[in-house]
Amino acid sequence: MEYVVGIDGGGTKTKLTMCTFNSGVINVIEEAVAGPSNVLASGVDVASESLVQVIKEGVLDRGYKLSDCRAVCMGIASGSWHSVQDAIAKIMKNDIGYDGKLIVTNDAETALMAGTGGKEGILLIAGTGSICYGVNSTGKSCRIGGWGHIFDDEGSAYYIAIKILNAVMKAYDGRDMATVLTKLVLEYFKVDNERDIVDEIYKPNISKQHIADLAKLIEVAYDLDDPIAIMIVDDVVNSLYISVESAMKKLSFLKKPVDVVIDGSVIVKNQAINLKFSNKLKQRHTLTNIKTLEKDASYGAAIIACRSIK
Repeated sequence: MEYVVGIDGGGTKTKLTMCTFNSGVINVIEEAVAGPSNVLASGVDVASESLVQVIKEGVLDRGYKLSDCRAVCMGIASGSWHSVQDAIAKIMKNDIGYDGKLIVTNDAETALMAGTGGKEGILLIAGTGSICYGVNSTGKSCRIGGWGHIFDDEGSAYYIAIKILNAVMKAYDGRDMATVLTKLVLEYFKVDNERDIVDEIYKPNISKQHIADLAKLIEVAYDLDDPIAIMIVDDVVNSLYISVESAMKKLSFLKKPVDVVIDGSVIVKNQAINLKFSNKLKQRHTLTNIKTLEKDASYGAAIIACRSIK
């Protein structure tokens, strides 16, 4: 039986979706999950281990042959970079034994494909990182943001966490007003004073994900009407709105109906940010249809794999 495979290679997990295809109808038949496979964040060895595991558990252990796989599409952060594509190709060939059709692309493209079913639209991801990606009916695509946490990822959980830490230390110095966030951050790290926060942040084992986890405190402080938290939320909403509007301009969506698919903990789970962003976008661009991503990016990758063999 012939099939295709879609893979979402994330920084925390790898999701595989295996599908059959017949007369344009795509049917999901198997799924599997393994560890991280983001080559840049986790390294080639970890990515290889995860991909080997997810192919083994999702395909080989269930009795399917790699020789019957017509195409594999993998969406991964920085998947448009040749170095990442080459690394994944080597893993698939040397470590897994797959030498068939392989497409490696950005995970935003696969997520958008899952959200729109292949139609034109815009995807906004605001989770640990952030990115906005869109495609119009002519095939023109654009990417806004998502250039990494060191100098971009505006509106992401990491971005919020840095804003929180900055506000706490400014309040400690007397450079800005006091904020409820100070108490919340001290409790989060289980420390007694602000100087101890610095020691916690600069521990060797603290990762981007660890810092980004602080972002969940913003909703608590916002619900307590903390002025600093309100300013941070408004800044995040504005950053995310600008990303989407920039994509709309580039893709000529300003005067036509368009789906804006949202995904990620910041934009989906934070009620204040979700509501303020949605209201701002709908007020200024009434033809937009905002919807939450329902099918994951591995399904979108499977769609791309199917289309590649037609």
